[in-house]
Parts: sequence; C-alpha cells; structure tokens
Amino acid sequence: MAHDTDHPPRNRLPTERHFLDMEVEHLSGVEHFDPNTQIMALATQPDFVAAWKPVEGTKSVISGRPAIVYRTADLEIPLTVDEYAGLVGCELEPEEFRTLLETYGTFHEIHDDFYCPVSGEAFQPKDLRSRVRVAAAALATGVQGNPAGPKA
Repeated sequence: MAHDTDHPPRNRLPTERHFLDMEVEHLSGVEHFDPNTQIMALATQPDFVAAWKPVEGTKSVISGRPAIVYRTADLEIPLTVDEYAGLVGCELEPEEFRTLLETYGTFHEIHDDFYCPVSGEAFQPKDLRSRVRVAAAALATGVQGNPAGPKA
C-alpha cells in the first residue's frame, strides 16, 4: 500500500487490535471475525448479518442513520449494516468511500488496491451488499432464512 500523504491516519484509537481481529458490535452482542470469516458470513448467511440491530445511540459516520460498530486495527467505525456490507465487500459508493477517507484517512479496507483514490470507484466489488439488502428486505416482510448465526 502506498503511503497517502493527502489522507494520513486520523481519528484512531489509542490501542491497536491485531489486524486479523475484526469485531462488530450490534444491539444483541459482539461478533468476532477474521477477514475470511467476515466475508463468508456476508456471502453465505446474509440473513444473520441483516438481522443485526443498531447499537443504541450510535449513528453512522457515513449517513447519520442508526448504526452498528465495526472495529479493526486502531479504528472504530459506526456504520449501518448496509454500509458495513459495502465496506467488507469492497463496494462502497464513491461518496461513501470519500466520507471514510476524509474522516479516518487511508486504512486497509479502503486503500488503493480496492478503490481508485481519485474517483472513489471500487476496483473489484464482491457483490456482498446486494445479498444483505435482499436478506434485509425479506426480514422486513417477515420472510427469513437463518438469522440465528453461522453454522458450526
């Protein structure tokens, strides 16, 4: 990753967690992931992720809507479930990318292997966000698959 002098790290936590230790806090608890299990949860069990409710009093840094909290390395990022899926799936909209870049500076999930630093366009979106959106719509209408969590 090239060092981005225009967007240095900011709004970082004083202690750094291991870069393979991702945590998502939602109203009902905390989920722990590594990069692969995080992607697999979104890909194979979008109902589980779509069922997460926002943490009380927490607002998304992108949209200002009620949010869950994504923690990785030295960052704590409040996002909606949809925005979280976009971040993990490398499929943020350019405006969403830009908001995160301006708020936190460059960090792994949005660095220049995944997004064009000029346009904010995603290079290789994983199409995970649409799975979560479909699952969320199904949950809203009362039709759901497996919101209980990953299978052992």
